[in-house]
Amino acid sequence: MLFVSYSGWFGGAERLLLDVAGAAPGDAAIACPEGTLAYAARARGLRVFPLRERSLHVRGRVSDRLLAGARLVGHALEVERLVRNLEPLVVVAWSMRSGIACRIVPRRGYALAFAHNDFLPGRLGGSLVRWAAGRAELITAPSHAVAIDLDPRGRLGERLEVIHPGVDVDRLAADCPPATPPEVITLGALTPWKRPEVALEACALARRQRPDLRLRLVGAPLDHRGAELLEQLRARARAPDLAGAVEFPGAAEDPRAALTRASCFLHCAAREPFGLAVLEALAVGRPAIVPAVAGPAEIVDSSCGILYPAGDAAAAARAIVAVVDDPERAARLGAAGRERARRRFHRRATERAYAQALARLERRARAARRAPRQAAASDLSLVTVAYNSAAYLPRLLESLERHLSGSRVIVVDCGSEDDSVAVARTHLCTLVVEAGANLGFGAANNRGLRDVRTPVTALVNPDVEAIDDSLLALAAEAMWRDRGERLLAPLVLNPDGSRQDTVHPRPASAADLLRALISPSLVGLPAVAPWRAAAPRRVGWAVGCALVARTDTLRRLGPFDERLFLYGEDLDLGLRAARAGVETWFWPGARVLHHRGHSTTAAFGAEPFEQLARARREVVARRLGRGRQALDDAAQGLTFASRIVAKRALGRPARRERRQLEALRRARG
Repeated sequence: MLFVSYSGWFGGAERLLLDVAGAAPGDAAIACPEGTLAYAARARGLRVFPLRERSLHVRGRVSDRLLAGARLVGHALEVERLVRNLEPLVVVAWSMRSGIACRIVPRRGYALAFAHNDFLPGRLGGSLVRWAAGRAELITAPSHAVAIDLDPRGRLGERLEVIHPGVDVDRLAADCPPATPPEVITLGALTPWKRPEVALEACALARRQRPDLRLRLVGAPLDHRGAELLEQLRARARAPDLAGAVEFPGAAEDPRAALTRASCFLHCAAREPFGLAVLEALAVGRPAIVPAVAGPAEIVDSSCGILYPAGDAAAAARAIVAVVDDPERAARLGAAGRERARRRFHRRATERAYAQALARLERRARAARRAPRQAAASDLSLVTVAYNSAAYLPRLLESLERHLSGSRVIVVDCGSEDDSVAVARTHLCTLVVEAGANLGFGAANNRGLRDVRTPVTALVNPDVEAIDDSLLALAAEAMWRDRGERLLAPLVLNPDGSRQDTVHPRPASAADLLRALISPSLVGLPAVAPWRAAAPRRVGWAVGCALVARTDTLRRLGPFDERLFLYGEDLDLGLRAARAGVETWFWPGARVLHHRGHSTTAAFGAEPFEQLARARREVVARRLGRGRQALDDAAQGLTFASRIVAKRALGRPARRERRQLEALRRARG
C-alpha cells in the first residue's frame, strides 16, 4: 500500500497520515519529499520513497500561478513511475494535489483511495478536486463540513466516508493545574488562514477585565507569508494593551506541555477542516473556545467548551473571561472534554476505521488483479555473502522474515571484522557459514550453494531488501520445467523507487553498440535500456545483486568462476550460461530494493572504475575472444566519450564519465 503526499511538511494532516499508514493492512510505504514528514515516517519504521520537493504556493506571485500546473504534472509523473515499479494494490492519495495527480496519469491496476483533508480551494481548484474524487473508489474526509463542501449533492454516495482524526487520549491526559497568572494558548502553524490576529484582539479585550491574562501563540511560520504575518503579530503585541503579555515560543515538539500550562485553548480559524489541536486540548483537559463553524464545531459542544461566531474577537474575549474567572467551571469543562475525546475521538478508533476501509479496498483490488502463480516459501533458499555487512544484514533478514517467511537463508561470512555473524545468528531460518577468510563474491556464493536443499535458489547481496513477496512468483517461474533452464533477474530498485540498470545486452552485440551512441537516459527503448522493459525480456547478462534460478542449474554452471575475485563474476556467468543453453531473462514482475555497493565503497572509498574495467576486459576476452574484446573496448570508450559531450552541452558535470574513460585507458595499458 503506497501513501502519496505532495507536501513534506509535518502538520496535523501528516500526523494523521502516519497514524493511518502505521495501522494499514499489510506493508505501507510513504512517497513524499524529504523533510519533517519523511523524518517522522522513518522514525516510526515506515519506508519512505523520496519525491522531489515542489512549492505549495498557487496564489500570490505570477511565477507560482504559471508553474502550478507544471508542478502538479511533475508530481503526477513521479507517482506514475513509482506505481509502475512497485505495483501496489492500493494507492492512497493524501491531500488534494496528490489526488489530482493520481487522476492525471493512467490507472495501472491499483485501487485509489483519496484522503481529502481540506476545504475546496475556489471554483477552478474545487472542480479539479471533485474531478479527482470521481475516480477514487474510496474518499475520506476528516469532518462532515469537509465532506459536504466536496460533495454537496451526495453524488459520491457510499464511497465518501467521514472518519474523524483521533488522538492518544491516555498519553495526553494531564492532572496538573494550569499556570498562574492565567494563560490562553493558540496552537498551530502561523499562517493567515488560521486568523491568529483574532487571538491578539480577543486577548486585548479580555485584559480589560483580567489585566493579568497572558497569551501564548505556539507555532511557527511555514513560508515567507507566515514570516511576514509573524512580524505583524509581534508589532501588534508591542502595543500598550498587550505589551509584555504575549509570547511567541515557536513550534512545540509535544503539545501536551504547552497545553497543560494553559487555562483555556483558543482557536480562531473560520475554515478549519477539522482541528487536531482542538482535540488535543480536550484530551489534556482544557476548555476549548472555538468558532461555531466547520471542523471545530463537530469536536466541541457546550459540555466541554464555548463556541463563538467566527471572527468575533469580542465574543471570544467574553468566553475567555468566563472560563478564567470561574476555575470550577473550567475544571468541569476540561474533565468533560477529556471524556468526550476518549469516547468519540480516540486514535485507536480512527486507526481502526481507516484500516477497515482500506482493507475492504485492498480485498477488492486483489480480487480484480490476476495474481501470478507463487512457489511455496519452503521451495526457495536465499544465499548472501557477508563481508563487514552488519549495517545492512538486519534490513535484508528482517525483510525476508516479513515477506518470505519459511524460506531458508544462508549467510556466508567472509571473515568479517564487524558483527555480521552475530547479526545473522539472531534471525530464524538462517544458516551461517563462516568461511574464515575473504573468498571473494563468486567462491563464497558457490560455498553457500552447497548447503541449499530447495529446488530454487536466489542469490542476493546483503544490501538488498525484499519489499514484497514477488520473489516467490519468480521462484515459481523458475520451477516451470517446460520453459527450459533460465537465470531470472528481478527488477532492482534504488531507495527512491527508481530502476537500477542491472540487466544489459551481450557485450559487443548490436544493441550494446547502439547504446554507445544513444544514451539510455534519452531513449528508453528496451533494446538499449532493457531494465526499463515492462514485460519479461531476454537479456545478455544480469548484475549479480539478485538472481533466481533452479538450484540444479546453478550447480551445473558453478555458478561462478572462482578465478574471478570481486568483479566480472556476473558478466562471466551470463556469458557461460548462454554458451550452455541457459538464457538470462529480466522479470520486472518481481522486485527488490538495492542500496548498492556497500562493500566496494568501504574497500575503495568510491566507485572502483579501474577494477571494473579490467574485470570486464578479462571476461570478454576469455569468453568471447580478443576480437570482441577490442570491439567492446571501442564501444565502452565511445559510450563514455559521448556522455561527456552530451553532459557538457547540457551544462551538467561529467566527472564520473571522465573517470570511467580514464580507467578504461589505464586498463588497456
